[in-house]
Amino acid sequence: MKALELAKSRLASVLDPPRRRALAQQMLDHVLETLRRAGVERIHVAGSDRGEGDLNADAAAAARLVEAEGATQLLLVTADLPYLCVEDIAAMIEAGRESAVVIAEAKDGGTNALLLRPPTILGFAFATHRPSAGLHAERARSTGIEPAFVRRPGLARDIDTPADLAALVSDHPVYRVFRHVA
Repeated sequence: MKALELAKSRLASVLDPPRRRALAQQMLDHVLETLRRAGVERIHVAGSDRGEGDLNADAAAAARLVEAEGATQLLLVTADLPYLCVEDIAAMIEAGRESAVVIAEAKDGGTNALLLRPPTILGFAFATHRPSAGLHAERARSTGIEPAFVRRPGLARDIDTPADLAALVSDHPVYRVFRHVA
C-alpha cells in the first residue's frame, strides 16, 4: 500500500487529492474486512511513506517479518481491490495447497495477489513497465516451482485508470461519491 497521500496518482485527472486519498482508504478498508471475513489469522499492512516507495522492498520486508514471527505462508493482497470477496481469498488458499507459489493476475498483467509458502520463497518482481504476473511466474519456474494461477474477477479488477473508476462507480453504489470531479 502506498502512503495514502500518494495513492491512485493515475486518477489525478478525475479526482482531487482528498478524494483519491478517501478512495484508497475505502478500498483498503474493504480488502482488510474481506481478509477478516475469510478467516485470515494475522493481517499486516505493508507499505512505505518514502516518496513513491519500493513495492518490492516493502513486500520483501513484510515477508521476512511474518516468517520471523513463525508464519509458514504469506498471502500478499494489493489494497485496491474493491471487488474482492471471501471466495477469492479461499481460492488463493486452496491453490496454495497444490503449489508453493500462487499468482492472481490483474487485468493488465500485473500481480494483485501472491500466496507464497514459505513467505520468502520468491523474490518479488513487481514492475511498473512490465506485466509482473509473468515475472513472478518466471522467478518461480527458475527455482523449480510451477506456479498456480487464480483467475477471478475480484482479484483481477483493480482501480488504476479513470475507466476503472467509472466502472466501479457504476457497479457499486457505495463508491458513487467518487464520480469524476475533474
